Amino acid sequence: MRNGKPAEIRADVDASAVSRATIMLTRRQGELPDKEAVVARRRFQTGTLVKLGKRRRIWVIRWREDVLRDDGTVARVRRAETIGTIAEMPNRRDALAKMEERLREVNQGVQRPESGMSFGAFVETQWTVLALPNFKASTQHGYKTVLAVHVLPAWRKWRLRDIDRLAIQQWIADKFRQGTGWQVVRNAWTLLASILESTVAYGYLPTNPARGIKFPPKPLKRRPAVIAGEGFVSLLRHLGEPYRTMVSLIAATGLRIGELLALRWSALDLDAGTLTVRESVFEGTFQLPKTPRAQRTIPLGPRAVKALLDHRQHRSRREPNDLVFGNRNGEPLRESKLLGRVLQPAALAAGIGRVTWHQFRHVHSSLMSDLRVPVKIAQEQLGHASISTTLNIYTHVVDASHRRAVEAVEERLFDLDSNGLGFAPGRQTATSVERSVH
Repeated sequence: MRNGKPAEIRADVDASAVSRATIMLTRRQGELPDKEAVVARRRFQTGTLVKLGKRRRIWVIRWREDVLRDDGTVARVRRAETIGTIAEMPNRRDALAKMEERLREVNQGVQRPESGMSFGAFVETQWTVLALPNFKASTQHGYKTVLAVHVLPAWRKWRLRDIDRLAIQQWIADKFRQGTGWQVVRNAWTLLASILESTVAYGYLPTNPARGIKFPPKPLKRRPAVIAGEGFVSLLRHLGEPYRTMVSLIAATGLRIGELLALRWSALDLDAGTLTVRESVFEGTFQLPKTPRAQRTIPLGPRAVKALLDHRQHRSRREPNDLVFGNRNGEPLRESKLLGRVLQPAALAAGIGRVTWHQFRHVHSSLMSDLRVPVKIAQEQLGHASISTTLNIYTHVVDASHRRAVEAVEERLFDLDSNGLGFAPGRQTATSVERSVH
């Protein structure tokens, strides 16, 4: 230390490393503070063994270790670690043996350089640039939300090499103590584990500390609220076209909202009465369906066919590649805008409270369950992925029992209202609302 300034430790630079790169060491456990380090070639180290403490005397070892800088270059830093108390090892020879064991991995080159980069810096400069874009648009949206709400607030300032399994397990326990839902905690851990797996793949950490984390048993899941009976009929009466047909079609087929909004005329065979799911859309971005089994061909009942034929007569865009439910420019509608500007106001006016698009898919699955439709047919219809079955991923031929099941759902669903799907006396329009969601 000279004139109150930290001294600089200099060493020879390996030819493969960036010349004379330096990093400032921070005050963190396991490092000596206020020193600079320079990239250096690996050399055999004997380390330094010292006694510290007054009341509680301890053995402390010191050595030098390579670390990865934020820019990926390797730098050497000074490390310090307590290996035990003098009461436990009164003999200096025993302490030297333990130090030699600790430094064996360093001297043999088995231990890879660990990163001094913070978790937040890695996420911002590496993961969001290299890994996040590889996911589907809907997955990216979900990951960004979980990252901002649950992961970054807890781990942003942590250095990667300081994150260990115990810290992650404590974070999980804290989440549950705070009353966070089981699935929310699971999703947050899954994302954290995925990011840390990337640190291993990119060479910042030797292993993923998020592996092996324990979770309490998952609580029983409550059945989702199902809109049925007069509530569903009332909602249809408060919807104009084409939204009335969209809601009716989801309830009649079990389509996901993204599958419906990505539906093209070429995917419909109205003569044969079939619909093929080939793609999905999320907030205007096309993507593959949720799972491979979601790519499927399902039957359409006669009322759904009639409704689609009627809808087609009122559309200006009817080419095979045109969207069945696109906006005036032929682009996909945004599900969030439809929900907030069309569906929610209609639901409130109908007196059924707030609803989601997924609830109409539940209408279909619940009716299939009530009608005792075989599980295999229900999975084909809904496009669910399941490792417990051996169903074909792509279904091009619709069997008779499957068709009868869908027609039975239509009968149960739309006999409630003579103005239901395909039987509307006139096409109620919602021009003002339609403009607001385009």
